[in-house]
Amino acid sequence: MRVVIAGAGEVGYQIMGALYREGVDIVVIDNNPDILELLREEFNVTTIEGSATDADTLDKAGVGSADLFLAVTNFDETNIIACLMASEAGVPKKIARVKTIDSGQGVSVSERAHLGIDLMINPYEVAAEHLAHLVEHPQVTDFNQFLSQRVLLVRFLIKAGNPLAGTTVFSFGQNAHIPHTLVALIQREGHSIIPDAEHVIQVMDQVYFFCEREQLARLSHYLGFSTKPSKRVFINGGGRIGYSLARRLEKHTSDVRLMEISQEKCDNLSQLLERTLVLHADGADARALRSEGVDHADTFLSVTNQDPVNVISSMLAKQIGARQAVALVKQPEFIPILMNRCLVDIAFSPRLLTARKLLRFVRGEDLQAYYAFPQSDVELLEMEIAPGAPCDRKSLASLNLPKGFLIGAVIRGDSIFIPRGQDALLAHDRVLLLQQRRNRRVTHELFTSRTAPGVKQAQANAHSAAGAAAP
Repeated sequence: MRVVIAGAGEVGYQIMGALYREGVDIVVIDNNPDILELLREEFNVTTIEGSATDADTLDKAGVGSADLFLAVTNFDETNIIACLMASEAGVPKKIARVKTIDSGQGVSVSERAHLGIDLMINPYEVAAEHLAHLVEHPQVTDFNQFLSQRVLLVRFLIKAGNPLAGTTVFSFGQNAHIPHTLVALIQREGHSIIPDAEHVIQVMDQVYFFCEREQLARLSHYLGFSTKPSKRVFINGGGRIGYSLARRLEKHTSDVRLMEISQEKCDNLSQLLERTLVLHADGADARALRSEGVDHADTFLSVTNQDPVNVISSMLAKQIGARQAVALVKQPEFIPILMNRCLVDIAFSPRLLTARKLLRFVRGEDLQAYYAFPQSDVELLEMEIAPGAPCDRKSLASLNLPKGFLIGAVIRGDSIFIPRGQDALLAHDRVLLLQQRRNRRVTHELFTSRTAPGVKQAQANAHSAAGAAAP
């Protein structure tokens, strides 16, 4: 696979790191020679200095032979024009990071096709959507949806006194009695562990669970967390993320308050938002936080453009009495430092969220979704079992799956279940699995069809013809 990436910022860097570990042929285009030199040293990738909207630069990058073109610079115009030029050069798949358009609503499929773009991602909307889930489920520190949003991958911090602390993974399954729920991954002191049944969960572990959406409240209750969504929410920062988040929350959250230090922005936001109370206040001032009632907040989120402001204001809000404090940080390496030391409840990076979402669409045709755990060699794959695959109609116990491999959920028709050793996988099952990257070849060999490409196409054509002929 050959990928051309336009833009060597944090989003491009995260994507590059994930693809490089898989042996993908990567070419990077950027205007900054110093960054390009660092990338050559770290990843040994091909770099081209220049503009992604320059035809000569694209020719030097060999864009015409690329399988995928990713435009993730900081400029929307550059990304859109570069994708249009890549489309004219014959690149089959083009993805653009576009900050000024709501990727969920603003551009139709036909309009994207006209621009030569297969997928547009707005990083501000991605961040706002993620934060809205955390507000709805304040007990959760990470929230992800798979298998048509029917299965969740959620993370909880295990503190002293939690019923899981000091117990084994096996005992959770024996004692909790929560259908379609299991421990998926444990993050401990910077390491990610796919646990076996006898692994002991420790205090301050961040534990990921697979669970059916309908079971999340039951899981939260078992772990001793409130199952109620946040009712009083404070947002510090009236930029694009703050506005997008407030717009989402005010539709169903009873009390949303947005703090902004700029009077001009406050005036504009007051006109744009319908049910959000806009406050002209400094979110990094302890007196302002107290006077506005942050001590009674269910959730406080600081999403300004300045990392120090976000960290300080979230720490202050937590100290004053907010039940949950969330901070935006642009540098992903700061996240474990802030969370492991409990300085804030949740720290997140919009760039990391954007890269994570982009990577879901970068993978090959066999994958329907993808999730890379940060600073880890563990990944999550959502796949459909191909007809003729070696695992078709074979029990899991007979597959000799490698250590550190977990199938978390299966959808078969309308049914969902967690497979056991005696269960068999069938063609067209959709599976959610965790694995270490070194096992990717094993996964590909087990779950994808051995049928030759030409035969696969003939079978697909025959299937389509049969469907068309059916009454």
